[in-house]
Amino acid sequence: MTPISAFPLPQAETGADANVLTKADGNTLRFTVSWVLHDETSSVVASNGATIDTSKYAGGEVKTADEQARFLTEDFQSLGVEYQYKIIVGATGIERLGSIERVSLTKSGTTPVTWKAQITFIAGDVVTV
Repeated sequence: MTPISAFPLPQAETGADANVLTKADGNTLRFTVSWVLHDETSSVVASNGATIDTSKYAGGEVKTADEQARFLTEDFQSLGVEYQYKIIVGATGIERLGSIERVSLTKSGTTPVTWKAQITFIAGDVVTV
């Protein structure tokens, strides 16, 4: 998609033909990934070299759906623009660097309780001063 802004000229005799189109913004790529959280038999958090403190979770592992929801809200969200992430979309070969714009959680039902998670990721080079 190419973001284009339209600047129609007022009182132009040629009407829409006098509409000036400009490309002032660059292209933007966002990924929105949604999934259902399930209790797992092993931790779903791998540090891959990053410093991630999971000591507040049972056994230092993030396994249950409730623990995963807590991890997403307390430990995973970006705390500033200096955090850069890499998103890898399954086995598609698609991967990009960028930042997490939004983390969303929905809890529904009574028995069993269902957690649904969603992340919106914006691809790009995270630049800080």
